[in-house]
Amino acid sequence: MKVSTLILPVMASSVLVAAAPAPLVESNKLRRTILRSNLKARALELNGIAMRNNGTRAWGTKGHWDTLDWIESHIPKDYYNVERQFFDISRTVYDEVSVSISGTFETDVNGFTGGPNGTVTAPLVAVPNFGCEAGDYSAAVSGKIALVHRGNCNFGLKNALATTAGAAGLIVWNNDVVGLQPTLGTPDAYNVTEFVVAAFITKAGGEALTTKLGNGAKLDATIKSLFHYDVETTANIIATTKNGNQNAIITSGAHTDSVRAGPGINDNGSGTIAQIEVAKALTKFSVNNAIRFCWWSAEEDGLLGSEYYTSHLPEEEAAKIVMNLNFDMLASPNYVYSIYDGDGSSFTSPFASNGSGQIEQTFIEFFGKDGKASVPTRFDGRSDYDGFLQVGIPAGGVFMGAEGIKTAEEAKLFGGQAGKSYDHCYHQACDDEKNLDYGAFVTGAKSIADAVAKYGTSIAGFPFPRPAAKLAKRRLRSEAMVPNPKKGKHGGCSQTQES
Repeated sequence: MKVSTLILPVMASSVLVAAAPAPLVESNKLRRTILRSNLKARALELNGIAMRNNGTRAWGTKGHWDTLDWIESHIPKDYYNVERQFFDISRTVYDEVSVSISGTFETDVNGFTGGPNGTVTAPLVAVPNFGCEAGDYSAAVSGKIALVHRGNCNFGLKNALATTAGAAGLIVWNNDVVGLQPTLGTPDAYNVTEFVVAAFITKAGGEALTTKLGNGAKLDATIKSLFHYDVETTANIIATTKNGNQNAIITSGAHTDSVRAGPGINDNGSGTIAQIEVAKALTKFSVNNAIRFCWWSAEEDGLLGSEYYTSHLPEEEAAKIVMNLNFDMLASPNYVYSIYDGDGSSFTSPFASNGSGQIEQTFIEFFGKDGKASVPTRFDGRSDYDGFLQVGIPAGGVFMGAEGIKTAEEAKLFGGQAGKSYDHCYHQACDDEKNLDYGAFVTGAKSIADAVAKYGTSIAGFPFPRPAAKLAKRRLRSEAMVPNPKKGKHGGCSQTQES
């Protein structure tokens, strides 16, 4: 009996020290938990995953599956309900891509994503300038293979103009010693019914051919762009807070895949990492509205992970999502702080809305209070927010630049180098942990924290609940997604397709 009387006070005291409820999240307190040292540590970890897997984290590779495991290892399961959403993708696999000139094969040839399957042989003719105007394509191009210099306009436009001029095929030569995987988009975007067979060759190869043609040489060319489709499985990661109103959900998204050419630590390891750090920091607080962090797969092949998610949302679940926040490339080395133009005040957009405009204003205010400038960027549906807009959910977010060129005005606002790309390692092997501007990275992560805290606390004045929207066409779960180059990152983060 004595033992029992000694235990009872201890039991009673244990009741008295029960954990107090977590405080409601506040922007300044959440932002203060975002540390440069943590962002850098995560970048080193993610780069290590890529380096152990042939330098890539492209979806379908072991590097990407390891990335998903790594993300999940950082998500506190006592605070979040975590789901891995699997889906299939029909992938283009090149069997042969080659260019031969009078029997001699060019080296380092790439096919064009979105181009037709086939082989064509015809005389080669050089197109003047950059092949961006109909007048560049004379009658001599008809029935020939057009040789065009990269630059000044989209690859798709060059192909469409060559097609309209009656060209049998197209060879584009690089204006840089660094290669890339080019894309055409879709023919209907350029008012043609189909593209001609095309290939992309090196700067050195193009210069040599242009010189020979200029000296009067008669050259025959053969282009082969032969491919098939394989179906592979990948997955999104969805983590939703257990606390907060589950009928008023704030979604925040970043894509997890890199291109095959590199580790993708800025594109989009930076968005992936920033969300991890905000998600971990949020566990110290409570929220009034549920927060759902989403890590999307297969963005690089046309926003496929986010499209799968939104196209499979039952209407009653879509109605619970207040907004979507999108974060892609938050640490560009020659950065700009750009915000999606959700109200359409700077760029014409079919997606501008009151809700998206309010999200834009939230980010403008964040940068302003932090003593930093910001600029609008096109709200054109070319990043992972697109699927949400298609089902009537407002969206917005932050983007710090890809292969586009920084203007003199932007250099005055943000520093860095005018006339240089925002990210000189965009879609390349050098997009590693050394490619990041960590000052910009901290600011980008804190922009997520600010929006999550604001809307996690209150959506007063936001257009929600909203009128029901007609959802995107439903897909069968067994139906594979098909890459859509028109919405891919080659023209996604960068806002315009690679030229």
